[in-house]
Amino acid sequence: MTEIRFHSRDPRRKPRAWKLDERAGRVAAAILVLAGTLVAIGLFGAPDLVTYVVRSAERIALRVGTQRGLLAFDSVRLRFERLEKRVAADELFLARVAAVLSLPLPATFPEQVLPAEEATTTDLEVEVHRLGRRLRAMETFRRRIAAARTPDPAWIPSRSPVEPSSAVPLSVFGPRISPLTHRPEFHAGLALAALAGTPVLAPAGGRVVFTGHVPGSAGAAWRTFGNVVVLAHGAQTRTLFGYLGSVRVKRGQTVRRGEALGTVGTNRFSPTPQLHYGVWKYDGRNWRPVDPRLYVLDADWITAPEVRDPPEPPPGVELPAAFR
Repeated sequence: MTEIRFHSRDPRRKPRAWKLDERAGRVAAAILVLAGTLVAIGLFGAPDLVTYVVRSAERIALRVGTQRGLLAFDSVRLRFERLEKRVAADELFLARVAAVLSLPLPATFPEQVLPAEEATTTDLEVEVHRLGRRLRAMETFRRRIAAARTPDPAWIPSRSPVEPSSAVPLSVFGPRISPLTHRPEFHAGLALAALAGTPVLAPAGGRVVFTGHVPGSAGAAWRTFGNVVVLAHGAQTRTLFGYLGSVRVKRGQTVRRGEALGTVGTNRFSPTPQLHYGVWKYDGRNWRPVDPRLYVLDADWITAPEVRDPPEPPPGVELPAAFR
C-alpha cells in the first residue's frame, strides 16, 4: 500500500492523501513513464515540427501572394484589351476619314483586332510594345490627315442619311445574289431597312441634280429604285437615294447637311421599307461607285479588312447621265 500526501501552503488546512494499492501504483507508474516518453519524443521532434509549421506558413503566404499577382495581372490585361479596342476604333475612324479625303492608307492600316487568347506576362509585354508602335503610327497618320488640303468640309458626305439607331443594313457594297433575279450581281450601294416614313437627310451640303422617278434611259436595273434624289457635292461626288416614299426637295435646290430630302418608302420591287444609299466619285474619266459605309462616320457598319481591301466594282457599272 502506498500513500501520497499533498500539503497546502496554508498550515491550517489538512493535507490531502491518496492511497494507492499495488495495482493502482502500477497504472500510475505506467502513466508517468508514458508521459516522460512523450516529452522526450517531443523534445527530439520539436525542430522538425517547428520547421514544418514555418514551411506551411510560407506556402500559405506564397499562395496568397500568387493569387494577388494573378488578380493584378488579369486587371492589367483587361485594361490593355479595352485600350487596344479603343485604338482599333480610332484607327478605323481615321482610315474612313482618309478614304473620304482620297488619301492613301499606310500598309496594314488599320490593323485588325484578333480574338483574345490566354497571355503570359511576356506575351503581354510584347503586345504593349506593339500597341505603342500602333499609337505612334496612328498619330503620324492623323497629322498627315490634318495637314491635307481638302475641299469645303460642309460639302463632304459624312453622316448616315437616316438615323443609325433606327436603321439596319440589309445589303452592303459588293458582290451579292440579287433579291429579284436571284443571280450574282454587284451591289453599288448600301441598302438600309427602316420604317416607312423615316426622314431621309442630306449627308452633307449639296445641290439637287435629280428628283423623281428613274427615267427609262437609265436602264432596267435602275428603274427598280422608284423615286430617287441625287445630290451633287462639288464636281466629283454624287450621292443617290432610292426607294423614297416622298420627295421634299426640287431640282436645282441647294441643301445643307441634315436637311430632309424625303422619306423612306416602298414600291413593287421593294415591298419592305428600305433606302438605297449610293456614293459615286468621278475619277477624271468615269463615275465609279465607292462603299457608302466609308462616308457614314456616325455608324460602325464597316470593318478594318473591308476598309483595307474594298470590293472593286466591275467595268460597266456607271452612273446614268441623268444623275450626273
